[in-house]
Amino acid sequence: MPNHETAESITDFTNNPKDVPGVSQSHKPGSIKKLSEVSKKEKMKKNGLIILGVVVGGIIILGLAYLFGARGDGILRSPLGGDSNLSSGGTVVNPLTGELVSAAAAQAWQNVRPLAVMVNNHVDARPQSGLIYADLVYEIVAEGGITRMMPFFLSNIPEKIGPVRSTREYYLVLVKELGDAMLMHIGWSPQALEAIENWPVRSLGRGGGQFWRDTSLNVATEHTAYVNGKDLLQVALDLGWEGTRPFQVWQFKDEAGEYDLLPSASHVTIDFWYPGEYSAEFDYDAASNEYLRFLGYDEADNPIPHVDRETNQQIRVKNLIVQFVTETSIAGDEKGRLFYEFEGSGSGLVFIDGKVINVTWSKAGRDERTMFYDLNGEEIKFNRGKFWISVVPDRNVDQVVYN
Repeated sequence: MPNHETAESITDFTNNPKDVPGVSQSHKPGSIKKLSEVSKKEKMKKNGLIILGVVVGGIIILGLAYLFGARGDGILRSPLGGDSNLSSGGTVVNPLTGELVSAAAAQAWQNVRPLAVMVNNHVDARPQSGLIYADLVYEIVAEGGITRMMPFFLSNIPEKIGPVRSTREYYLVLVKELGDAMLMHIGWSPQALEAIENWPVRSLGRGGGQFWRDTSLNVATEHTAYVNGKDLLQVALDLGWEGTRPFQVWQFKDEAGEYDLLPSASHVTIDFWYPGEYSAEFDYDAASNEYLRFLGYDEADNPIPHVDRETNQQIRVKNLIVQFVTETSIAGDEKGRLFYEFEGSGSGLVFIDGKVINVTWSKAGRDERTMFYDLNGEEIKFNRGKFWISVVPDRNVDQVVYN
């Protein structure tokens, strides 16, 4: 296996609050009193302390309610800017999908950062391995209209993910916003390398993450690199990347009824640059309340189901987001590399429950979560489950068609 450069020392943002020691009080003895008099005063003192305790307790509860403010979905809002992953009912919330699981089921990932992997989407790289297990997937054009995927794994990290390719700077902005996640990639653009070293980014590609070649499909070498997600997690722990950094958790809802009055959208076609091999389609399945994904077209011009190579199961998600973002070419880049402006604001579409919502998005800074709002300024409430986010150049709004 190839040797990788050793990662730079990266600051761990985990908060480790110090214990506050208790304070003891000493009482100076007073003058001798009659027993009955002492008993009365002690009783009054005791009652006073009880009342004081009740008042102080009430203030503390009100203060916590103000600071943490339980939302409609039962998730506690943290004063640190993220959301607690413990629901008010005692179950643990997956911060990527909003799914509620038992503490025992969440034990393996509750204190672990998300793992992102750069996944190849060239025609010769299909079908990919592992995408079906991702909690959230971003799909963005890398160059020449060819999209590249960046799945984030947390609740289920598979042993085979790939094929793996190189990263670009704008993917790293999304890695930073999701809790300073860990990223596996093989190669990088000059702009991405500068970001990895200076922001910094928790790069497994430069930190000792290993890959192997699967040549069984008889394709070019650049389409044959795969990684073991569980091995990557161990590498990250060996690098001292244990712990998490809080990030804003989106709001979630019960699946039925929230958006019944919105326009229907049971079929979605997304042409990132032009119709063809990298066009994506999503069909709504009412029985499961999910969107089934298709990728490219066969010789008869029928959309091809996008399946997982290992299980042959079709990819399906509860929430589909199309985010329109300004795309520009990097001046002087001989390979035609691109830049996507994720900081700021823009427009988009959310497909959920067989409906479509016109939305706006905003991202206050590189490390801040991208938030989505309806046209009344209300934060979108998503279904608990997997996400697919297609990033489309804002010049191509009319190339996203739905009915």
